[in-house]
Amino acid sequence: MENNAHRYAEAPVVYRPEPMPVHPAEALPFLSPVPVPGAVEARTADGRTVWVYATVPAGAEPAAPAAAPSTVPAWAKTTALLMTAASASLALAAYALQVFAEAAAALAAALVILAKIAFVLALVVALVAAVVKSRRPGGAQTATATATATAGLFGRAKATATATITTR
Repeated sequence: MENNAHRYAEAPVVYRPEPMPVHPAEALPFLSPVPVPGAVEARTADGRTVWVYATVPAGAEPAAPAAAPSTVPAWAKTTALLMTAASASLALAAYALQVFAEAAAALAAALVILAKIAFVLALVVALVAAVVKSRRPGGAQTATATATATAGLFGRAKATATATITTR
């Protein structure tokens, strides 16, 4: 028993809606296996016959495409990117130098103050040493030094020196 439910009694009608304003008909080709009014017969690569809505009337030459705007060369883009990075780096370096200069000025001022304090302290210590030395009575001081030297397995030498200083 044959199933004829899927067979058409007549050729199917192809519905072609009006093109939307943003999609012109030239951009939407339509292929149909059956003849359609307004379509042009064409052959596919495998030899089938199809009907295609022509985007350009037969015999008319297609319009020349508009000239594309000139593109920016790659070296110009690279240079622009590098110059942007270099200028940003220089701006940051200038700001860091400004901050460093202010900090260096404060550091220099602090070092000058420390040098003045150290100079005053050295004068005070020298004055105290001079006063203490002048008040101390004369006396004797003794210093002893001992040195030991070894040579080989059994060689050993020992030397002791004593020095006495008398102040008046």
